[in-house]
Amino acid sequence: MPNKFESPPGWAPPGAQFQSHGVTSRTVIGVLIGLVLTPIGIAFAAKGGADIRYWVIIGGVTDRWTAAGEIIVGSVLLMLVAAMAAFSPAGTFVAGLVFGVFPGILHILFPDDTFRLIGDLPYIDSTWQVALHSWVTNGFALISGFMMLGAGFGGLIRRR
Repeated sequence: MPNKFESPPGWAPPGAQFQSHGVTSRTVIGVLIGLVLTPIGIAFAAKGGADIRYWVIIGGVTDRWTAAGEIIVGSVLLMLVAAMAAFSPAGTFVAGLVFGVFPGILHILFPDDTFRLIGDLPYIDSTWQVALHSWVTNGFALISGFMMLGAGFGGLIRRR
C-alpha cells in the first residue's frame, strides 16, 4: 500500500498556472546587477584603499574614517554581488570575469599598458585612476575576480 495519495491525471495544485521558473529573466537580471554593482564596489574599495595609503604616508588621521567608510561600502557591494550567486550564478560569474580575472590577467601579460588603459576610462579623474591602478597592480582585481568565480561556481553547484 503506497504512503502517498496519487493525484488524478491532469490535476495541478491551485495557483500552479501562475508560477514561473523564469531562468532566463533571472539570469539576465543577475548579470545586469553584477555588471552594475561590481564596478561601483571596486571603485569604492579602491578609492578607500588609496586614501588610507595616503593618510598613512602623510601621518594624518583627518579623513581616515571617510576612507574606511569607502572600503566598507565597496566591500558590502562586492559581498552583495557574491551573495547574488544564490539568485543567479551567471551574474556573479560574469562580473568576476569582466571586472576581476580579465583585468588581472591583462596586467600580468601587459604591465606597461595597464596605466594607459585605466587612463582611457571615461569620466575618471586622476585620483580614481591612481586608485584603480593600485587595485590592479597589487593583485586585488585578480583576487576578487577569482573569489567571484568561486561564488558563482558555488551557486551553480548548489542549484543543481
